[in-house]
Amino acid sequence: MNQRTIVTNLYEKIKNATLDDVVGIRVALLTGSDEFSLFGAEIAPRKKVGAHYHQSGIEIYQIVEGNGMMHTGMPNDNNHVNWHNSVSVKKGDCFTVNEGEVHQLVNEIDSELIVIIGCPKAHLSTDRIVVKGYGE
Repeated sequence: MNQRTIVTNLYEKIKNATLDDVVGIRVALLTGSDEFSLFGAEIAPRKKVGAHYHQSGIEIYQIVEGNGMMHTGMPNDNNHVNWHNSVSVKKGDCFTVNEGEVHQLVNEIDSELIVIIGCPKAHLSTDRIVVKGYGE
């Protein structure tokens, strides 16, 4: 097997990424496979990712820059969400979102919120169920 190492820059990839209008975030593939990849993401100042969940696999978040609020909960039979206590997150924080858990990350400051997300590639396409957001 003759493979070479490819180096990707988080900030360059995000700068050139297209805005994902479905969940309100700029996302760029950094490295990985279909089963598990690393993505760089940027949430604009005072914006939020649309609330959603995934049927298969976890997501691991690393906050690289900024501060925000992470809302999580569980969907119920009426397509509503039973929200848990929200958690404040800041630069340096790392956390896991479990399979089936609704999540919504909100940028609460006047500069970009930059995160690295580890998850299956399907979380950005075929395995993403959008629900009403926190407080909606």
